Amino acid sequence: MAEYTVAVKALAEFCHREGDIDHRFTPSPTGAQGTEGHQRCYRRRPSSYQPEYPVALAHDCEVGVLQIRGRADGYDCERAIVEEIKTCRVDPARIPASITRLHLAQGRLYAALIAQQEDLAGLTVQLTWLQLDEDTEYPLEQFYTREELDQFLQQTLASYGGWLAQLTEGVRLRDLGLASMTFPFADFRAGQRQIAELVYKCVDQSGQLLLEAPTGIGKTAAVLFPAVKGLATDKHDRIIFTTAREVGRRTAEDTLRHFSSKGWIGSSLTLTARDKVCFSPGKACHSDDCSFASGYYDSLPAAREAALATRQLNREAIEVLAREHEICPYQLALDMIDWVDVVVADLHYVYSLTAGLTERLSSDQKRWTVLIDEAHNLPGRARDMYRAGLAKTDLMHARSTTRGPIKSALDRINRVLLTIQKGPWRETEYDCSDTIPEKLSLALQDFVSVTGEAMAADPMVLQRNPGLLDFYFQVLQFLRVADQWGEEFRFEKTRSTGKQSLRLTLNCLDPSRLLSERQDHMHASVAFSATLSPSDWLRPGLGYADTAVCRQLESPFAPEQLAVSVETTIDTRYKQRSATLESLAARIAQWLEQQPGNCIVYFPSYRYLQDCLSLLQSNEELSAGRTLWVQGASADPGEREALLPLLQERRDVAAFCMLGGIFGEGVDLPGDALASVVVVGVGLPQVNRQTEQLREHYQAVYKRGFEFSYLYPGLQKVNQALGRVVRGTDDSGHALLIDNRYAHQEYRSLLAPWWLYLE
Repeated sequence: MAEYTVAVKALAEFCHREGDIDHRFTPSPTGAQGTEGHQRCYRRRPSSYQPEYPVALAHDCEVGVLQIRGRADGYDCERAIVEEIKTCRVDPARIPASITRLHLAQGRLYAALIAQQEDLAGLTVQLTWLQLDEDTEYPLEQFYTREELDQFLQQTLASYGGWLAQLTEGVRLRDLGLASMTFPFADFRAGQRQIAELVYKCVDQSGQLLLEAPTGIGKTAAVLFPAVKGLATDKHDRIIFTTAREVGRRTAEDTLRHFSSKGWIGSSLTLTARDKVCFSPGKACHSDDCSFASGYYDSLPAAREAALATRQLNREAIEVLAREHEICPYQLALDMIDWVDVVVADLHYVYSLTAGLTERLSSDQKRWTVLIDEAHNLPGRARDMYRAGLAKTDLMHARSTTRGPIKSALDRINRVLLTIQKGPWRETEYDCSDTIPEKLSLALQDFVSVTGEAMAADPMVLQRNPGLLDFYFQVLQFLRVADQWGEEFRFEKTRSTGKQSLRLTLNCLDPSRLLSERQDHMHASVAFSATLSPSDWLRPGLGYADTAVCRQLESPFAPEQLAVSVETTIDTRYKQRSATLESLAARIAQWLEQQPGNCIVYFPSYRYLQDCLSLLQSNEELSAGRTLWVQGASADPGEREALLPLLQERRDVAAFCMLGGIFGEGVDLPGDALASVVVVGVGLPQVNRQTEQLREHYQAVYKRGFEFSYLYPGLQKVNQALGRVVRGTDDSGHALLIDNRYAHQEYRSLLAPWWLYLE
């Protein structure tokens, strides 16, 4: 007989949540502070009180046995009270009744289960709000007889059981289709079968896999296929396909769509950023300002059933359903996460401090497998996600447009900043330490508390004041990062000659510890990319354990499909660029004259690009024979829509782009759309304070500071650029690498091994 598991909290939220979307009333700024608040309450309870009291029930339903499990915050057997504790930073009297009813429903479910376990005639449910800043408890009590509790429990289980029956039928049909489904393309390409076998074994053994394979081999299909097949053989329960770029999302969606055309009838969901799908941009996420938030949870059950029937829930499908039911599309997508087989999402949803999937990975009973597309991007993205900053100019702007208690809270922050600014600095304009001033943290927490009170009284207080709104979210991120503090963080202060120029930054040098914490909650994790070497650099950088399996696959392409010329007579180091600029321009002009077809020329800096382009444009033969296209200095993602069609339409384009930018990876130009690339330099990051801090940190931890912070990231960008040319078995082309450092083995050994290198 099939067995299903649900947590009491999830059961209450599914069956008893009602009313509007309203994000003003979160339990507490951080989980750690909420946990500490519970401990405060426990210390005040009598000896008969049992905290985190376990409950369980095996319920026979239509489709099998439903296991209900959970831990009540507290149970006092002598007083016959079940307690549900919630922490907040606002006056509990301002919290909407719908939220209070939901928490009471959760308490009633705990009470019903305890009454059955202990054979009690009745129990009192006590909902206790703990106001963290006041350290004051606000209890609300309600007595229920055993009959009332049993009836409430049975109604809840009947509602959930009906939904479970629909899910089970969908899973049955999915598994039937998967049992007979073969690889949904004509055949495995060379290397794809090996990828599929490695991924399936990783999922089966609940492992971690670092998989490097050439661009163009078809990694997405080869990784997704065994993961999807594993659903039908009970290897895992859910799949997250996470990617750093829009092109990766589109590839995953196209692959799943193709799977569906070949017999897979599973379900998938694409998570899209709130600002891209919001039907009411600029408005607050509550009923006072947005009609799509009003009555959201009352309309959700019908929308949820319609979404379940749709199965392929990409952005367009979610928006159609949301408009039909007049509800928020962003929240609808979040509420469908638990009911689909595959979630396609940006890295942010899995790894950030506000991630929508993190809680599920850490607390859900389901076994989640995470597939990380273009995984070489994760450490850099994580470094940004675990960073926070506060600017005094933003504080003063918010302060100038605010009155009352919020202004007083901002004044307190300002006084702390003035003290910090007057303190000792190691340099005139820069200072850093490994601790955060305690008075700063307290002042920021006070501001969040006061702002929460103001939002409870006036939902529009932040929307009317954009400067205050921006500063409020900066403070929230600052406190989240502070809560993750460790030896890899730095508290940085910068200033200039301006009076209000002070800026504070919480800088995460190495995100591997926080990434590891998230990886540990996954059933299995597969990181794949064309550039994951050396593995002893990227394995710890991704937060993978020493036991992770690292594989570099052989290329299915013939080496001569990409002939790589290496020009080692030109020094492109910063100090030598002026002296070698004419030689560089002449070599590029020669290449463009000799190599027909479209070409992308990659530069390490925009200034260097402009200087070289000025010389090239003076060459009349080049100007007459090529259509020149130049990437803008702002790195606007919209430029992709300008260049890619041009490369498809013409065969005489010379595009000048930034190495490591939006055209350095994630660009698919099969066939003769791209005939060659030129890479100027070795891609090393600029020498600045940030990179030097990384070098010092990696030197202290791994004794390889230069390699981890400069050499490996640089050659990774070069290899990504080389991967733009050969995208399929019939593709071929040429590449030119220009820098005298390519003559040295430490650089040459890091180039992709599958191409033909010519001196």
